[in-house]
Amino acid sequence: MEDIMNRSMKQQAAKEASLAGTFCLLIKKIRSLMQPTAMADLSVLVVQSSLHQLTKHTVYPFRPVKFNALMKPDPMVVATKLLARRQYKDTDKQFNMIAASWIQFMIHDWVDHLEDTNQIELIAPKAVASKCPLSSFKFYETKWFPTCSYEIKTGTKNIRTPWWDGSAIYGSNAERLQKVRTFKDGKLKISESGLLVHDEDGIPIAGDVRNNWAGVSTLQALFIKEHNAVCDALKKEYPDFNDEELYRHARLVTSAVIAKIHTIDWTVELLKTDMLLAGMRANWYGLLGKKFKDTFGHVGNASLGGLVGQRKPVNHGVPYSLTEEFVSVYRMHPLLPDFLHLRNINVPPGPNKSPPLLEKVPMPDLVGHEGEKTLSQIGFTRQIVSMGHQACGALELWNYPSWLRDLVPQDVDGKDRPDHVDLAALEIYRDRERKVARYNQFRRALLLIPINRWEDLTDDTEAIETLKEVYGDDVEVLDLMVGLMAEKKIKGFAISETAFIIFLLMATRRLEADRFFTSNFNEETYTKKGFEWVNSTESLKDVLERHYPDITKKWINASSTSAFSVWDLPPSAHSCIPLYLRLPS
Repeated sequence: MEDIMNRSMKQQAAKEASLAGTFCLLIKKIRSLMQPTAMADLSVLVVQSSLHQLTKHTVYPFRPVKFNALMKPDPMVVATKLLARRQYKDTDKQFNMIAASWIQFMIHDWVDHLEDTNQIELIAPKAVASKCPLSSFKFYETKWFPTCSYEIKTGTKNIRTPWWDGSAIYGSNAERLQKVRTFKDGKLKISESGLLVHDEDGIPIAGDVRNNWAGVSTLQALFIKEHNAVCDALKKEYPDFNDEELYRHARLVTSAVIAKIHTIDWTVELLKTDMLLAGMRANWYGLLGKKFKDTFGHVGNASLGGLVGQRKPVNHGVPYSLTEEFVSVYRMHPLLPDFLHLRNINVPPGPNKSPPLLEKVPMPDLVGHEGEKTLSQIGFTRQIVSMGHQACGALELWNYPSWLRDLVPQDVDGKDRPDHVDLAALEIYRDRERKVARYNQFRRALLLIPINRWEDLTDDTEAIETLKEVYGDDVEVLDLMVGLMAEKKIKGFAISETAFIIFLLMATRRLEADRFFTSNFNEETYTKKGFEWVNSTESLKDVLERHYPDITKKWINASSTSAFSVWDLPPSAHSCIPLYLRLPS
């Protein structure tokens, strides 16, 4: 009874607070309500490793879900009528193909569900069969486990480590870790060309290689070089360090650099407003700012000094984990285009350092084993410059890549599976299978206003007509992924408001729950040299400049503040008003 009363009081307090407050107020308000449900109150989760429980932000009454219920409306109908790309829509200059690759690079670090051995087959209904690349496809069910929880009977497991530990380059298990290391001076394997090494089967050697494409492989290679450079710096500073000591400290430093880039660089470009720029920098540095923190260290609470460097981890009484809702809002495949615009880097740059177009490479040629062969021909520099100068896709209806609807998926070891899949339809099915709430119930759980009619979701008359065609007049059955793509965007946001709430919460939780970003974020743990390395790195542009100075000098416009925005971005108006004093536009 006391637990129910406490929850009710929290909900009421959250409802009374204004949703239009500042970034810090928003964090404070949603944090108490939205901590992931404690599936493991009776047993401590071993979250340092893979195969830990994925939890949920919200609790729904337990009801077994039958297959027929998962098929209404049919996922292949939803994919064909509402998701399938008609004409490519991009994000203009805000977000480039490196940014699109980056988020998959992060997902390879964070989360992947353990599958069962049972296969399911989806068959395209006659009404859409002629428009589906596959008439049917088979895939493995998600594997379910008992949770020992009263509220949620069964749950799923994550085969990747949920921490920001760089497992996309290091691996999530001992076997993969052994494969990527050289066991000399703490370093990882990398080819002389600056790209990933491959085994005898042509599979890249990196921490996580499942469903890779050339963009992700390029980032993995870049951060393997970063790790090895840290090893060199540490060996010079601490000549008595052995291979294991060099490796472990370099991994800490490189993982922290990745986390910092995601927090104050990638996310800032995704949510391009002054308020979010201030908020994400406050997450890392606090309201006192970088100069103060670099001089005096962490001072005061999380608001003043930032989440990073707090005296101890904060988990709000619930062991850290990633959640099903987190996975759902990161379904961002519309970011991928149909072609990579390969640039000519053997000629002088054009206006705003833009290289001329050389050719258009179909995206299927850049995926999986074929993609590794293509990347080896393109080379690191041309690949990264081409991605830097190309805008990625917009997260909207009718912008899901058609080539992903006939995809060869891979096992965890990077080997191709025999059955092709329609990824758009599969993603719709996965959310339903994993009991993630549909769009309206999802918004209610986040204390957001639900929609009462389709016109509340979008102003697009064609979208409204198609939503009615697929879902009828029942807005309650709208799939979460479709709602996120259809929802009106806040100015400057590349994602929906609904997705933003989960983004915001987990961006905070990934830092504050991890001892390596709180109690152990210090010189004693990272070494003095390693700590300086993290503190002096502010962006992906810094990492590129460290390893490929000619790229940043020749191909990134001086006015471009981030390597995640299109590199020929023209200069923006300079504001004389300090960041924390600017009013929302």
